[in-house]
Amino acid sequence: MSFGRYTVFGEGGNPVGTEEFRCAPGPMGWRYFSQVEATDPSPHHETLDFAVDADWRIARMRIATGEHDILLEPGSHGTTLTGYRDNEPIEIPYGPDVHLDYFTPATNAITARRLTGTTEIDVVYLEPVTLDPTRVRQRYELTGDEQIATPVGTFAASRWRFTALDSGCTADLWLAGDIVVRYEGLFELTWLDPGASGPRPVA
Repeated sequence: MSFGRYTVFGEGGNPVGTEEFRCAPGPMGWRYFSQVEATDPSPHHETLDFAVDADWRIARMRIATGEHDILLEPGSHGTTLTGYRDNEPIEIPYGPDVHLDYFTPATNAITARRLTGTTEIDVVYLEPVTLDPTRVRQRYELTGDEQIATPVGTFAASRWRFTALDSGCTADLWLAGDIVVRYEGLFELTWLDPGASGPRPVA
């Protein structure tokens, strides 16, 4: 199991919190669990829990932000995400080629592991804190493999350029194994214990 910590950045590049995580291959495929402490948009604590299958598709996920919480898993036919939001039943249109996104490097890692190269995708995006679901389009561009320096060392990683097509916001991220080791302007990896399954610095 890998353990780590990200510094979370807000608008203007100012630190607004931390995300402490652990992740590892599991019975279904892979699991990521984290605790977030943030001051934006107001001081709050979040718990994130994602489980994916062997093909890196969402098997179950839960997010609790203090004011709201959501629990989702694919429906029996795979065309919906079903579960509860704030203890009320919820059903969201979904599908085998649809992805899930939230403000955490975990969902970017999950999406990148599913993709084989540059593509545009349909995404169920959960709004930060409120967890309101919206349907958006995103582009992931695989720009190649390179060594990337981080505060915890240099990693051999795949570089992806992420673009939210609705807003035009774009940022580069670097994925080593199953961990985003650098995410331009949004998250900075400041501590990592790779354990038995995580990536190790090359320098």
